Amino acid sequence: MPQFVSAYRNYIKNTRHCDNYFGFDIRKLAAVEPFLQFLYKDWWRVQFTGLDLLPKEGPALIVGNSNGLIPWPAFMLMYALMSKDSPRRLTIVADMDWIEDERVHSCLVQLGFVPWSSTNLKYLFSKGELVAVFPEGLSATGKPFSERYRVREFDWTRLLPAIEAGVPIYPMATLGCDEASPTLLNVENLSKLLSLPSFPVTPFFPWFPFPANLGSLPVKWKMSVIKPTSWNESHKDRDALENTAKQHSRYVEGQIQAELNRILRTRIKTFI
Repeated sequence: MPQFVSAYRNYIKNTRHCDNYFGFDIRKLAAVEPFLQFLYKDWWRVQFTGLDLLPKEGPALIVGNSNGLIPWPAFMLMYALMSKDSPRRLTIVADMDWIEDERVHSCLVQLGFVPWSSTNLKYLFSKGELVAVFPEGLSATGKPFSERYRVREFDWTRLLPAIEAGVPIYPMATLGCDEASPTLLNVENLSKLLSLPSFPVTPFFPWFPFPANLGSLPVKWKMSVIKPTSWNESHKDRDALENTAKQHSRYVEGQIQAELNRILRTRIKTFI
């Protein structure tokens, strides 16, 4: 903890006013920080662009693509925001009902995860928090390797609270997470038997013993935050708001897919 305090003095100073209603514990974050730093700097060698676009204060929603039961891009974004000159704390709103192990659930909550609900998201916005969601949801956990660059359809309800509150939405594209833990096969029958969202077979899972089965390949990641999107707020009735959320969800999904395609083309050119 003393080393964390010394290295992240600005982060502690800038986030001491943040709301801890859901159970965030900075001591837990300090405990896992060395692991996050290793993943970010040494294992995945994350290259991040666009972080300066995010507001230094006030509510905002970051919408990104991901894969896996745990959205690792959220952790890399969390670490990147901690390390900025003007750091901000990140809250990740995600599906957590599938987590039966209370220790895992508690650990994620202490790190800044919050169970998905429209009410929770609106509460965080009212407190001026920076929030990230991954609207592909649990369907992305079974995405085969052949679809590694394709964004699954977004759940528009994840964007609706931001539309209702007039909170700016920032798309975020991550290239590399699908390749780091490639899904060779999703055993649906076994996932139903075990009451899991999916049972992905990767080069590591379930072949190796824990924790080796949670491993990933050292694939370089590229992450990019895109300029905030805008929408027409002239209509306030419920049907109009839902229609706006649906349209905007498709638009943000398209922006992220386009950014992934752009990053991929750039990467391919470097090999030619």
